[in-house]
Amino acid sequence: MNRLVDQYIESLPEEKQELCEYIRQLIFENVHGVEERFSYKLPVYHYFGMFMFMNNTKEGIDVAFMRGKDLLAAFPQLEPKDRAIIASVCIKNKKDIANYDVPQMIITAAAWNQEAKQLKIPMVKKEQQQKRKLKRNNAYCFIKRNTALSSNDEAST
Repeated sequence: MNRLVDQYIESLPEEKQELCEYIRQLIFENVHGVEERFSYKLPVYHYFGMFMFMNNTKEGIDVAFMRGKDLLAAFPQLEPKDRAIIASVCIKNKKDIANYDVPQMIITAAAWNQEAKQLKIPMVKKEQQQKRKLKRNNAYCFIKRNTALSSNDEAST
């Protein structure tokens, strides 16, 4: 277990501490060889790459899976929100863990991360990467064009 993750959990309100500790226990019991790290100021779990993390929110503890969108068919309770690959479920109490079938989600997410890594399936599909690149290029062109227009306006005054 990671000292920085311990400190993160200890900084939470008591009811959230209990949820995080229980989820953490489920991760270690169900995914042998998992590595716990503290990245992006969050507890992050690596198994054949980063596969899940926990995040404190106003509503509860967000249990998020890196390849979560790939798991939506099996676990429709996961919420993709406006994220490219991540899907999560918000845990408000211990009953939610059973109701949302979090232990099975953890097992399935780890197995899929391992299989995807072995098959060399990228987390972000090339299509999505190309769309992002296009958006960045369009934004760059827009900024460059507007900068050129404002330079021309200044020159003509």
